[in-house]
Amino acid sequence: MAADDPHLIAPISERQFELYALSLERGPNFDQSHIFSAYRVGRGSACGCILLDPERGAFTTLAMRRRVDHLWVRIDEGGPFSTPETALDHLSISMRGGDPPEPLSPGTRRRPPLMQPGERGISPEFELLASTVSHLPALMAVGECYLALPNPDANFVSDLQTNNFASRLFELYLLACFREQGLIVRQDHVSPDFRIEKGGADCWIEAVTANSETPRAGGIGDWVHAPQDRNERLTGAPAERFAKTLRGKLQRNYHAMDHVRGRSFAIAIADFHASGSMVWSREALPSYLYGLRADVEGEGAHRRAIGTSIANLTGKHGIPAGLFRDPDFAHLSAVIFSNAGTLAKFNRMGFLAGWRPPGLEMIRRGILFDRTPGALEPIDFELAVGSEEYQSLWPWGEAWCQELEVFHNPQAAHPIPFDLIPGATHWFEREGDIECSTIWANSVLASITHLHLSGEPENPQETEHV
Repeated sequence: MAADDPHLIAPISERQFELYALSLERGPNFDQSHIFSAYRVGRGSACGCILLDPERGAFTTLAMRRRVDHLWVRIDEGGPFSTPETALDHLSISMRGGDPPEPLSPGTRRRPPLMQPGERGISPEFELLASTVSHLPALMAVGECYLALPNPDANFVSDLQTNNFASRLFELYLLACFREQGLIVRQDHVSPDFRIEKGGADCWIEAVTANSETPRAGGIGDWVHAPQDRNERLTGAPAERFAKTLRGKLQRNYHAMDHVRGRSFAIAIADFHASGSMVWSREALPSYLYGLRADVEGEGAHRRAIGTSIANLTGKHGIPAGLFRDPDFAHLSAVIFSNAGTLAKFNRMGFLAGWRPPGLEMIRRGILFDRTPGALEPIDFELAVGSEEYQSLWPWGEAWCQELEVFHNPQAAHPIPFDLIPGATHWFEREGDIECSTIWANSVLASITHLHLSGEPENPQETEHV
Protein backbone atom coordinates (compact mmCIF):
# COMPACT_ATOMS: atom_id res chain seq x y z
CA MET A 1 0.00 0.00 0.00
CA ALA A 2 1.13 3.57 -0.67
CA ALA A 3 1.96 5.73 2.34
CA ASP A 4 -1.01 8.03 1.59
CA ASP A 5 -3.50 5.17 1.08
CA PRO A 6 -6.61 6.37 2.96
CA HIS A 7 -7.09 2.88 4.42
CA LEU A 8 -3.52 2.38 5.65
CA ILE A 9 -3.18 2.30 9.43
CA ALA A 10 0.26 3.32 10.64
CA PRO A 11 1.61 3.59 14.19
CA ILE A 12 2.48 7.06 15.48
CA SER A 13 4.29 8.21 18.59
CA GLU A 14 2.49 8.78 21.85
CA ARG A 15 3.56 12.44 21.71
CA GLN A 16 2.02 12.93 18.28
CA PHE A 17 -1.28 11.49 19.45
CA GLU A 18 -1.14 13.70 22.54
CA LEU A 19 -0.86 16.73 20.26
CA TYR A 20 -3.97 15.62 18.36
CA ALA A 21 -5.67 14.88 21.71
CA LEU A 22 -5.42 18.53 22.77
CA SER A 23 -8.76 18.75 20.94
CA LEU A 24 -10.40 16.52 23.56
CA GLU A 25 -12.28 18.30 26.34
CA ARG A 26 -9.65 17.34 28.92
CA GLY A 27 -6.77 16.93 26.53
CA PRO A 28 -4.61 13.79 26.56
CA ASN A 29 -5.68 12.72 30.06
CA PHE A 30 -7.43 9.40 30.54
CA ASP A 31 -7.83 8.99 34.31
CA GLN A 32 -6.04 5.84 35.46
CA SER A 33 -5.42 4.59 31.91
CA HIS A 34 -2.40 5.47 29.81
CA ILE A 35 -1.67 5.31 26.08
CA PHE A 36 -0.46 1.84 25.11
CA SER A 37 -0.15 2.54 21.37
CA ALA A 38 -1.40 5.12 18.87
CA TYR A 39 -2.24 5.09 15.16
CA ARG A 40 -3.10 7.30 12.21
CA VAL A 41 -5.04 6.49 9.05
CA GLY A 42 -3.62 7.52 5.67
CA ARG A 43 -2.37 11.11 5.71
CA GLY A 44 -4.26 11.95 8.88
CA SER A 45 -7.98 11.66 8.16
CA ALA A 46 -8.39 9.70 11.40
CA CYS A 47 -6.39 8.73 14.45
CA GLY A 48 -6.84 6.67 17.54
CA CYS A 49 -5.18 5.02 20.46
CA ILE A 50 -5.30 1.92 22.59
CA LEU A 51 -5.45 2.69 26.29
CA LEU A 52 -4.32 0.34 29.07
CA ASP A 53 -5.77 0.36 32.56
CA PRO A 54 -2.90 -1.21 34.55
CA GLU A 55 -5.07 -2.00 37.57
CA ARG A 56 -7.68 -3.94 35.59
CA GLY A 57 -5.30 -5.15 32.90
CA ALA A 58 -7.93 -4.11 30.35
CA PHE A 59 -7.55 -2.34 27.02
CA THR A 60 -9.92 0.28 25.60
CA THR A 61 -9.89 2.31 22.40
CA LEU A 62 -10.53 5.91 21.44
CA ALA A 63 -11.01 7.02 17.81
CA MET A 64 -11.13 10.52 16.32
CA ARG A 65 -11.79 11.70 12.77
CA ARG A 66 -11.31 14.98 10.95
CA ARG A 67 -14.31 17.19 10.32
CA VAL A 68 -14.73 18.96 6.97
CA ASP A 69 -12.91 21.97 8.44
CA HIS A 70 -10.15 19.66 9.78
CA LEU A 71 -11.18 19.76 13.45
CA TRP A 72 -10.91 16.49 15.34
CA VAL A 73 -14.18 14.85 16.40
CA ARG A 74 -14.31 11.98 18.89
CA ILE A 75 -16.34 9.32 17.12
CA ASP A 76 -15.90 6.08 19.08
CA GLU A 77 -14.80 4.56 22.37
CA GLY A 78 -14.59 0.81 22.64
CA GLY A 79 -13.81 -1.94 25.12
CA PRO A 80 -12.79 -3.29 27.45
CA PHE A 81 -10.72 -5.81 25.50
CA SER A 82 -8.52 -8.53 26.94
CA THR A 83 -5.66 -8.11 24.45
CA PRO A 84 -4.15 -5.25 22.44
CA GLU A 85 -4.71 -7.29 19.26
CA THR A 86 -8.48 -7.39 19.71
CA ALA A 87 -8.45 -3.71 20.66
CA LEU A 88 -6.57 -2.88 17.45
CA ASP A 89 -9.06 -4.89 15.40
CA HIS A 90 -11.88 -2.75 16.80
CA LEU A 91 -9.94 0.51 16.42
CA SER A 92 -9.11 -0.30 12.78
CA ILE A 93 -12.81 -0.49 11.99
CA SER A 94 -13.95 2.45 14.14
CA MET A 95 -11.50 4.92 12.53
CA ARG A 96 -13.29 4.31 9.19
CA GLY A 97 -10.36 4.91 6.88
CA GLY A 98 -11.46 6.03 3.42
CA ASP A 99 -14.74 7.59 4.59
CA PRO A 100 -15.33 11.28 3.82
CA PRO A 101 -14.64 13.82 6.61
CA GLU A 102 -17.21 14.23 9.35
CA PRO A 103 -19.93 16.81 8.56
CA LEU A 104 -20.55 20.02 10.47
CA SER A 105 -23.35 19.86 12.99
CA PRO A 106 -26.34 22.10 12.17
CA GLY A 107 -25.62 25.69 13.16
CA THR A 108 -21.87 25.09 13.60
CA ARG A 109 -19.59 27.76 12.15
CA ARG A 110 -16.96 26.41 9.78
CA ARG A 111 -13.50 27.26 11.08
CA PRO A 112 -11.40 29.37 8.65
CA PRO A 113 -8.30 27.62 7.26
CA LEU A 114 -5.09 28.70 8.92
CA MET A 115 -2.97 28.66 5.76
CA GLN A 116 -5.18 30.76 3.49
CA PRO A 117 -3.88 34.37 3.56
CA GLY A 118 -6.49 37.08 3.94
CA GLU A 119 -6.76 40.57 2.53
CA ARG A 120 -4.35 41.92 5.17
CA GLY A 121 -1.52 39.75 3.86
CA ILE A 122 0.94 38.05 6.20
CA SER A 123 3.62 39.21 8.63
CA PRO A 124 7.30 38.18 8.50
CA GLU A 125 6.66 35.97 11.54
CA PHE A 126 3.83 34.05 9.89
CA GLU A 127 5.83 33.74 6.68
CA LEU A 128 8.69 32.22 8.69
CA LEU A 129 6.26 29.76 10.27
CA ALA A 130 4.45 28.82 7.08
CA SER A 131 7.18 28.70 4.45
CA THR A 132 10.42 27.39 5.97
CA VAL A 133 11.38 23.74 6.33
CA SER A 134 13.08 24.49 9.63
CA HIS A 135 9.73 25.55 11.10
CA LEU A 136 7.59 22.69 9.81
CA PRO A 137 7.42 21.19 13.32
CA ALA A 138 6.12 24.51 14.66
CA LEU A 139 3.59 24.80 11.85
CA MET A 140 2.15 21.38 12.67
CA ALA A 141 1.98 22.16 16.39
CA VAL A 142 0.43 25.61 15.83
CA GLY A 143 -2.13 24.09 13.46
CA GLU A 144 -3.23 21.43 15.94
CA CYS A 145 -3.49 23.96 18.78
CA TYR A 146 -5.58 26.26 16.58
CA LEU A 147 -7.93 23.38 15.76
CA ALA A 148 -8.15 22.57 19.48
CA LEU A 149 -9.39 26.04 20.47
CA PRO A 150 -12.99 25.70 21.68
CA ASN A 151 -14.30 28.89 20.05
CA PRO A 152 -11.76 31.28 18.50
CA ASP A 153 -13.11 34.68 17.56
CA ALA A 154 -13.68 35.68 13.94
CA ASN A 155 -10.41 37.65 13.76
CA PHE A 156 -8.15 34.93 15.14
CA VAL A 157 -6.66 33.72 11.85
CA SER A 158 -6.17 37.17 10.34
CA ASP A 159 -4.56 38.36 13.60
CA LEU A 160 -2.20 35.38 13.71
CA GLN A 161 -1.22 35.98 10.10
CA THR A 162 -0.47 39.68 10.63
CA ASN A 163 0.43 42.16 13.37
CA ASN A 164 -1.09 40.27 16.30
CA PHE A 165 0.92 37.13 15.65
CA ALA A 166 2.54 37.18 19.10
CA SER A 167 -0.71 37.71 21.01
CA ARG A 168 -2.51 34.91 19.21
CA LEU A 169 0.45 32.54 19.52
CA PHE A 170 0.41 33.18 23.27
CA GLU A 171 -3.27 32.20 23.39
CA LEU A 172 -2.49 28.93 21.60
CA TYR A 173 0.31 28.27 24.05
CA LEU A 174 -2.00 28.82 27.03
CA LEU A 175 -4.60 26.49 25.53
CA ALA A 176 -1.98 23.75 25.17
CA CYS A 177 -0.78 24.29 28.75
CA PHE A 178 -4.28 24.05 30.18
CA ARG A 179 -5.48 21.07 28.17
CA GLU A 180 -2.24 19.21 28.86
CA GLN A 181 -3.07 19.41 32.58
CA GLY A 182 -6.58 18.04 32.15
CA LEU A 183 -8.42 21.34 32.51
CA ILE A 184 -11.72 22.00 30.78
CA VAL A 185 -11.22 25.17 28.72
CA ARG A 186 -14.23 27.24 27.70
CA GLN A 187 -14.58 30.25 25.40
CA ASP A 188 -18.29 30.91 25.85
CA HIS A 189 -17.91 34.69 26.16
CA VAL A 190 -16.08 37.31 24.13
CA SER A 191 -13.99 38.16 27.19
CA PRO A 192 -12.13 37.21 29.25
CA ASP A 193 -10.35 34.87 26.83
CA PHE A 194 -10.63 31.61 28.78
CA ARG A 195 -12.46 29.97 31.60
CA ILE A 196 -10.63 26.97 33.03
CA GLU A 197 -12.27 24.33 35.24
CA LYS A 198 -11.14 21.29 37.16
CA GLY A 199 -12.37 19.45 40.22
CA GLY A 200 -15.02 22.03 41.09
CA ALA A 201 -12.60 24.99 40.89
CA ASP A 202 -12.52 27.49 38.07
CA CYS A 203 -10.85 30.72 36.97
CA TRP A 204 -11.36 33.32 34.25
CA ILE A 205 -8.19 34.30 32.40
CA GLU A 206 -7.51 37.26 30.13
CA ALA A 207 -4.36 36.97 27.98
CA VAL A 208 -2.24 39.97 27.01
CA THR A 209 1.22 40.65 25.63
CA ALA A 210 3.34 43.52 26.90
CA ASN A 211 3.72 46.30 24.34
CA SER A 212 1.47 44.32 22.03
CA GLU A 213 1.01 47.21 19.61
CA THR A 214 4.29 46.15 17.96
CA PRO A 215 4.57 42.41 18.64
CA ARG A 216 7.65 40.66 17.37
CA ALA A 217 8.18 36.95 17.77
CA GLY A 218 10.02 34.08 16.18
CA GLY A 219 13.49 35.56 16.50
CA ILE A 220 12.99 38.14 13.73
CA GLY A 221 14.63 41.52 14.22
CA ASP A 222 17.73 42.84 15.91
CA TRP A 223 18.45 41.12 19.21
CA VAL A 224 17.75 43.37 22.19
CA HIS A 225 19.98 42.71 25.18
CA ALA A 226 19.15 43.22 28.83
CA PRO A 227 20.01 46.56 30.44
CA GLN A 228 23.45 46.35 32.00
CA ASP A 229 22.33 48.13 35.15
CA ARG A 230 20.70 45.60 37.47
CA ASN A 231 18.27 48.06 39.03
CA GLU A 232 17.14 49.16 35.58
CA ARG A 233 16.54 45.53 34.64
CA LEU A 234 14.54 44.81 37.80
CA THR A 235 12.63 48.02 38.45
CA GLY A 236 13.13 50.24 35.39
CA ALA A 237 11.61 50.18 31.91
CA PRO A 238 10.95 46.40 31.81
CA ALA A 239 8.92 46.60 35.04
CA GLU A 240 7.07 49.70 33.82
CA ARG A 241 6.16 47.88 30.61
CA PHE A 242 4.54 45.10 32.64
CA ALA A 243 2.87 47.65 34.93
CA LYS A 244 1.29 49.69 32.13
CA THR A 245 0.06 46.58 30.33
CA LEU A 246 -1.49 45.05 33.46
CA ARG A 247 -3.08 48.31 34.60
CA GLY A 248 -4.51 48.84 31.13
CA LYS A 249 -6.24 45.47 31.34
CA LEU A 250 -7.45 46.05 34.89
CA GLN A 251 -9.16 49.26 33.79
CA ARG A 252 -11.56 47.15 31.75
CA ASN A 253 -13.12 45.78 34.96
CA TYR A 254 -13.49 42.18 33.84
CA HIS A 255 -14.25 41.22 37.44
CA ALA A 256 -17.49 43.25 37.31
CA MET A 257 -18.91 41.27 34.38
CA ASP A 258 -21.89 39.13 35.36
CA HIS A 259 -20.21 35.85 34.37
CA VAL A 260 -16.96 36.73 36.19
CA ARG A 261 -18.26 38.41 39.34
CA GLY A 262 -17.46 36.44 42.49
CA ARG A 263 -15.01 34.08 40.77
CA SER A 264 -11.27 33.83 40.45
CA PHE A 265 -9.80 36.08 37.78
CA ALA A 266 -6.21 36.19 36.48
CA ILE A 267 -4.31 38.00 33.77
CA ALA A 268 -1.84 35.97 31.71
CA ILE A 269 1.01 38.06 30.36
CA ALA A 270 4.03 37.59 28.10
CA ASP A 271 6.64 40.08 26.94
CA PHE A 272 7.06 40.27 23.17
CA HIS A 273 8.15 43.90 23.00
CA ALA A 274 11.45 43.14 21.22
CA SER A 275 13.38 40.20 19.87
CA GLY A 276 15.10 38.49 22.79
CA SER A 277 13.36 40.52 25.51
CA MET A 278 11.66 37.57 27.15
CA VAL A 279 15.01 35.92 27.78
CA TRP A 280 15.74 38.54 30.44
CA SER A 281 12.63 40.60 31.29
CA ARG A 282 10.85 38.02 33.46
CA GLU A 283 12.46 39.02 36.79
CA ALA A 284 11.02 42.55 36.50
CA LEU A 285 7.47 41.19 36.84
CA PRO A 286 7.58 39.95 40.46
CA SER A 287 9.50 43.09 41.42
CA TYR A 288 6.46 45.11 40.32
CA LEU A 289 3.77 42.73 41.59
CA TYR A 290 5.09 42.30 45.14
CA GLY A 291 7.00 45.58 45.49
CA LEU A 292 10.14 43.64 46.34
CA ARG A 293 13.50 43.82 44.58
CA ALA A 294 15.57 40.64 44.75
CA ASP A 295 18.94 41.50 46.27
CA VAL A 296 21.87 39.51 47.62
CA GLU A 297 23.58 40.12 50.96
CA GLY A 298 26.58 38.59 52.66
CA GLU A 299 29.80 37.14 51.30
CA GLY A 300 30.99 33.66 50.35
CA ALA A 301 29.08 30.85 52.06
CA HIS A 302 26.94 33.42 53.87
CA ARG A 303 25.47 34.96 50.70
CA ARG A 304 21.71 34.81 50.59
CA ALA A 305 18.84 36.30 48.65
CA ILE A 306 16.66 38.91 50.30
CA GLY A 307 13.68 40.99 49.22
CA THR A 308 14.13 44.75 49.46
CA SER A 309 10.88 46.72 49.63
CA ILE A 310 10.45 49.40 46.97
CA ALA A 311 7.72 52.06 46.85
CA ASN A 312 8.05 53.03 43.20
CA LEU A 313 9.52 51.68 40.01
CA THR A 314 12.62 53.54 38.83
CA GLY A 315 11.48 54.15 35.25
CA LYS A 316 10.68 57.61 33.96
CA HIS A 317 7.02 57.44 35.02
CA GLY A 318 7.63 56.56 38.69
CA ILE A 319 4.78 54.01 38.76
CA PRO A 320 3.95 52.77 42.27
CA ALA A 321 5.39 49.30 42.91
CA GLY A 322 3.47 46.47 44.54
CA LEU A 323 0.29 45.87 42.54
CA PHE A 324 -0.57 43.06 44.95
CA ARG A 325 -0.19 45.43 47.92
CA ASP A 326 -3.08 47.59 46.72
CA PRO A 327 -6.41 46.41 48.21
CA ASP A 328 -8.23 47.95 45.24
CA PHE A 329 -6.92 45.05 43.16
CA ALA A 330 -8.01 42.22 45.45
CA HIS A 331 -10.24 41.03 42.60
CA LEU A 332 -7.07 40.07 40.70
CA SER A 333 -6.41 36.56 41.96
CA ALA A 334 -3.05 36.10 40.23
CA VAL A 335 -0.87 37.04 37.31
CA ILE A 336 0.15 34.13 35.07
CA PHE A 337 3.40 34.49 33.17
CA SER A 338 5.41 32.52 30.65
CA ASN A 339 8.36 33.31 28.44
CA ALA A 340 7.68 30.23 26.29
CA GLY A 341 4.74 31.25 24.11
CA THR A 342 7.12 31.36 21.17
CA LEU A 343 7.85 29.73 17.84
CA ALA A 344 10.82 28.04 19.49
CA LYS A 345 8.52 26.24 21.93
CA PHE A 346 6.08 25.17 19.22
CA ASN A 347 9.00 24.06 17.05
CA ARG A 348 10.41 21.86 19.80
CA MET A 349 7.04 20.35 20.66
CA GLY A 350 6.31 19.57 17.01
CA PHE A 351 9.80 18.12 16.61
CA LEU A 352 9.36 15.90 19.67
CA ALA A 353 5.97 14.78 18.34
CA GLY A 354 7.67 13.35 15.26
CA TRP A 355 7.68 16.05 12.60
CA ARG A 356 11.39 16.06 11.86
CA PRO A 357 12.45 17.31 8.42
CA PRO A 358 15.56 15.45 7.21
CA GLY A 359 18.72 17.18 8.38
CA LEU A 360 17.04 19.48 10.91
CA GLU A 361 18.92 19.76 14.19
CA MET A 362 17.78 21.65 17.29
CA ILE A 363 20.09 22.61 20.12
CA ARG A 364 18.58 24.22 23.21
CA ARG A 365 20.96 26.28 25.32
CA GLY A 366 19.97 28.11 28.49
CA ILE A 367 19.91 28.20 32.27
CA LEU A 368 18.12 26.03 34.82
CA PHE A 369 16.95 27.11 38.27
CA ASP A 370 19.35 25.68 40.86
CA ARG A 371 17.26 24.33 43.76
CA THR A 372 20.29 23.57 45.93
CA PRO A 373 19.72 25.27 49.30
CA GLY A 374 21.58 28.58 49.32
CA ALA A 375 22.34 28.51 45.57
CA LEU A 376 22.02 31.93 43.94
CA GLU A 377 23.28 31.22 40.43
CA PRO A 378 21.52 29.18 37.71
CA ILE A 379 22.86 26.04 36.04
CA ASP A 380 23.94 26.24 32.39
CA PHE A 381 22.81 23.58 29.93
CA GLU A 382 23.19 22.89 26.20
CA LEU A 383 21.49 19.80 24.79
CA ALA A 384 20.16 18.41 21.52
CA VAL A 385 16.36 18.46 21.50
CA GLY A 386 15.20 14.88 21.17
CA SER A 387 18.27 13.39 22.84
CA GLU A 388 17.79 11.04 25.78
CA GLU A 389 19.72 13.42 28.01
CA TYR A 390 17.39 16.28 27.09
CA GLN A 391 14.25 14.22 27.63
CA SER A 392 15.54 12.96 30.98
CA LEU A 393 15.49 16.49 32.41
CA TRP A 394 11.79 15.91 33.13
CA PRO A 395 9.86 12.71 34.07
CA TRP A 396 7.70 12.84 30.91
CA GLY A 397 10.03 14.81 28.67
CA GLU A 398 9.42 18.43 27.72
CA ALA A 399 5.88 19.58 28.45
CA TRP A 400 3.95 22.69 27.44
CA CYS A 401 3.45 23.96 30.97
CA GLN A 402 6.98 23.72 32.35
CA GLU A 403 7.66 27.43 31.84
CA LEU A 404 4.25 28.53 33.14
CA GLU A 405 4.36 30.57 36.36
CA VAL A 406 1.51 31.72 38.59
CA PHE A 407 2.17 34.72 40.84
CA HIS A 408 -0.54 34.61 43.53
CA ASN A 409 -1.98 37.80 44.99
CA PRO A 410 -1.71 37.49 48.81
CA GLN A 411 -4.78 39.77 49.14
CA ALA A 412 -6.91 37.93 46.57
CA ALA A 413 -10.62 37.89 47.32
CA HIS A 414 -10.92 34.68 45.33
CA PRO A 415 -7.59 32.81 45.39
CA ILE A 416 -6.68 30.22 42.77
CA PRO A 417 -6.08 26.74 44.22
CA PHE A 418 -2.60 25.48 43.37
CA ASP A 419 -3.98 22.17 42.12
CA LEU A 420 -6.14 23.91 39.51
CA ILE A 421 -2.94 24.47 37.49
CA PRO A 422 -0.66 21.76 38.97
CA GLY A 423 2.04 21.88 36.28
CA ALA A 424 2.84 25.56 36.82
CA THR A 425 5.41 27.03 39.18
CA HIS A 426 3.47 28.83 41.90
CA TRP A 427 4.83 31.92 43.65
CA PHE A 428 3.18 33.01 46.89
CA GLU A 429 3.83 35.03 50.02
CA ARG A 430 4.42 33.34 53.35
CA GLU A 431 5.47 35.23 56.48
CA GLY A 432 6.72 38.14 54.41
CA ASP A 433 8.84 36.04 52.06
CA ILE A 434 8.06 35.12 48.46
CA GLU A 435 8.32 31.36 48.01
CA CYS A 436 7.69 28.99 45.14
CA SER A 437 6.25 25.52 44.70
CA THR A 438 6.69 23.34 41.62
CA ILE A 439 6.55 19.70 40.58
CA TRP A 440 9.58 20.12 38.29
CA ALA A 441 13.08 19.38 39.52
CA ASN A 442 14.48 21.21 36.49
CA SER A 443 12.92 24.56 35.58
CA VAL A 444 14.24 26.48 32.58
CA LEU A 445 14.60 30.18 33.40
CA ALA A 446 15.61 31.22 29.88
CA SER A 447 16.87 29.53 26.76
CA ILE A 448 17.71 29.90 23.09
CA THR A 449 16.95 27.21 20.51
CA HIS A 450 19.47 27.03 17.68
CA LEU A 451 18.24 25.52 14.41
CA HIS A 452 20.45 24.07 11.72
CA LEU A 453 19.31 22.42 8.50
CA SER A 454 22.12 20.43 6.93
CA GLY A 455 23.12 21.62 3.48
CA GLU A 456 21.95 25.19 4.13
CA PRO A 457 23.96 28.19 5.37
CA GLU A 458 23.43 29.53 8.87
CA ASN A 459 20.45 31.86 9.01
CA PRO A 460 20.16 34.53 11.71
CA GLN A 461 16.42 33.84 11.87
CA GLU A 462 17.17 30.27 12.92
CA THR A 463 18.04 31.32 16.45
CA GLU A 464 14.93 31.56 18.59
CA HIS A 465 14.47 32.61 22.16
CA VAL A 466 12.80 30.63 24.89
